[in-house]
Amino acid sequence: MSEPPAITLALKARLVPETAPRAPSGSAPTGPLPEGVDAAVYDELKLATRTYDYLCRFGEPIEFWEAVRLARSRRGVSEESADAEEGAEAPDAGLAEELQCIRRQLSPMVRDLRRFLVKVPNLPPPGESLEMALGFLLASSREHQAVAKWLAESDKHLAKAASKLRSLADIAAPYLELLRPWTLNIPGAAPAKAAARPVGAAPAPPPPPAAPVPPLAPEALDDFKRAFWCRQLFVETDLQAAFWEVLLLNTVERIPCKTKITLIAQARIDKQLAAFHEEARALHQRVLPFRTKPGRWVQVLSDWLRSLPGMPQDASLFDIALGLFVVENGAQDRARRWLGDPEAHAREAVKHIAGLCAQVKATLASLKKPAG
Repeated sequence: MSEPPAITLALKARLVPETAPRAPSGSAPTGPLPEGVDAAVYDELKLATRTYDYLCRFGEPIEFWEAVRLARSRRGVSEESADAEEGAEAPDAGLAEELQCIRRQLSPMVRDLRRFLVKVPNLPPPGESLEMALGFLLASSREHQAVAKWLAESDKHLAKAASKLRSLADIAAPYLELLRPWTLNIPGAAPAKAAARPVGAAPAPPPPPAAPVPPLAPEALDDFKRAFWCRQLFVETDLQAAFWEVLLLNTVERIPCKTKITLIAQARIDKQLAAFHEEARALHQRVLPFRTKPGRWVQVLSDWLRSLPGMPQDASLFDIALGLFVVENGAQDRARRWLGDPEAHAREAVKHIAGLCAQVKATLASLKKPAG
């Protein structure tokens, strides 16, 4: 499943043209609510749809579950703000900060959830139905524990995840009908069509084969594997961390990480759950300092890279490649140079990240090969 790029949080007046006028969100029903429809939930969904449409007007990538979380925290936009004339500045400075907070807390989990759902059969249809079900699922903090369990033991919970999301889609259906004619416009352009070859023209010669990309060197490969182990551990224990954070931790603090991982693995084997969770939290605490210093420029760089034409669209692949970039020597200086003159360095940036993506693919392929 494709994911929209991370939000820029600019919220400046850069309204995007629409192919068709949007229907008003959350139109009030003329009569009493149907049986089984909760008025408070309906009001919250109206606020979410209004907030979703408002942010889309400013060209900001937004997922519906994020709009639901904003509504749950009472950070959505009022009808007056939603109806403000085009070109107006965003009225609520706290909206961007709250959305950034929501994304820091939940986006890693949601990215993993979407990758997990690719394997789940009998889901609600992709698009509006599934996104509404995800909105209901992620609205409840208690459901996050269930999601963490799905991700930790993915093969055991495929049927349970499908049943849960189908049930939520059924629950969401009457609310969605009340919100009509509003519809959920999900970002994502259709793939470009290949140019037709003139009749009688010779087929174009195939491009020369690309030079094979070597996988990571042994020491870097060890850091890479430990980072994946740590990321899975944090998912199991409901602790959030981006891949670049855990890879940087395992690169900068290689020996302490090895020691911690040994302790955690042994606690798991011995079924000492208290020690297991305590050591996992202690390891996660070592990630947090990276968010205050590298995290600032990494977030800005990531937002810019995702916006570039030609950037790899596989979100998981991009996240891992971003991690390899962050641990490169001179990464911050290179990022500062790119961001200092984005137009001049866009092509270089795309080429560099594409190379890292190729190295990620080569490394993952090497790990799948049987030892011999």
